Amino acid sequence: MKKITINSLLVAAMAVSMSGCLKDKGFDNHTYGINDPDTQPAGVAFPLATHAKNTVALNAGTPTAQIVNDVLYVNLESGKPAPADIHVTITMNDALRTAYNTANGTAIAALPAAFYTVPTFNVVIPAGATGGQVPITFPTTVPMDPSLSYGLGLTITAVDGNYKIASNMKDLFLEFTLKNKYDGNYVMRIKTVGWAAFGISDNLPGTWPSNSDGTSIGMITGGPNSSRLFDYWGFDDFIQPAFTTGNAAGTGFGATAPRFIFNTATDALVDVVNDTPDDGRGRKFRINPAVSDSRYDGSSKKIYAAYIMSQNGRPDQFIYDTLTYRGPRP
Repeated sequence: MKKITINSLLVAAMAVSMSGCLKDKGFDNHTYGINDPDTQPAGVAFPLATHAKNTVALNAGTPTAQIVNDVLYVNLESGKPAPADIHVTITMNDALRTAYNTANGTAIAALPAAFYTVPTFNVVIPAGATGGQVPITFPTTVPMDPSLSYGLGLTITAVDGNYKIASNMKDLFLEFTLKNKYDGNYVMRIKTVGWAAFGISDNLPGTWPSNSDGTSIGMITGGPNSSRLFDYWGFDDFIQPAFTTGNAAGTGFGATAPRFIFNTATDALVDVVNDTPDDGRGRKFRINPAVSDSRYDGSSKKIYAAYIMSQNGRPDQFIYDTLTYRGPRP
């Protein structure tokens, strides 16, 4: 049985869903919807819009076409199923890609129309449902440059009936890339140091639990040279996991989504950054400069990572991970 907690001192005013499906998760700061469904107009939103960028990693080649679901998904933010079909219009918006590149110093290319197919950009939320989606299909051999990633910006521009568009969740930026060599399902040994005063395990290594199917920690391609840490066991989300005092229970830190950046020529881990927008606490990651051998070891398929988590008004928390490859992730 999972034993997972959210430390109230660390995650005040932050909601993390324990659901297994991205499309079912609730979110902070709704413009419309479930906070008070009886007094606010029902709205539609991209649930994945809570992240500045969402990366989809593709196989270079497969026997059949690759169908990506659950990313071009629209939620009905009412707390109730749709009483009738709701039609939502989505428009491509490449300005989201250029804005992201400008803000982050990246060079994500536009996703060529010839690389993918989408049956329609008009999503239907069926009667009796709380959301609707359309698949994105890629061919058996994806014609992507493995050294590049490609972006697709989308904006909800119209919805029928007496519904509103959630202004803070109407834009979705998707990044597509081929899986890199760091991608996979891992077992994680973790040690944290520095936040004992806040109920976090201090200087006591522990192994993050696994599910019955063997999933535990995913390293999910975040670009040609980076992977994002995904917790399958506790939160089923991108989040920094840890243990409470004495390794009594698993916990996780709100507004964190660590992305590991590697030098692909040497496999050195050169940086760790936070992919989640700041929620006011200023949570950030950086590589630990005192440890010179953070890296991916290709022979053993292990990742050794020493990095630091900072927060406004708190001392630094030092994080030491050893991630051992178990196999491909689901």
